[in-house]
Amino acid sequence: MTDPANVALFERMLVALGTKDFDTFEACLADDILLEWPYPVMGGFPTEQRGARWLRDALEESLRDFTPYAYRIAAIHEMADPGKLIAEYSSHSEYLPTGAPYSNNYISLFEFADGRITRWREYVNPQVVERALGTSATWQAVKDGAIG
Repeated sequence: MTDPANVALFERMLVALGTKDFDTFEACLADDILLEWPYPVMGGFPTEQRGARWLRDALEESLRDFTPYAYRIAAIHEMADPGKLIAEYSSHSEYLPTGAPYSNNYISLFEFADGRITRWREYVNPQVVERALGTSATWQAVKDGAIG
């Protein structure tokens, strides 16, 4: 069964991300965390990346134009391996430049070691992102400040 400390770490990480407490968020992640998005979030966004600092920087940029996220955990699926879990959750926010509501659903696989998240594979609906940001949304446009 999944270690209860890992479940608590996942929950703490999600609360920190939702409230834009990026220091606490980053502290939940292994420095060399493996991040995977089988369905890229937007054009130009990587399907795989390593690094807690990279993820923190990327999320600070991409979330700056959103109200804090209200995350809701729908289910946590424990696994036989104590260092893994699968989570189903949703986010609820508002895209500030347009006032459009933003809600998305996620299914993620997490792996843990030494009290940190070491792998995060996230399945997210990129069409929801596109509807909120517009069809011209690309990762480069977000980084350049052209979106938002």
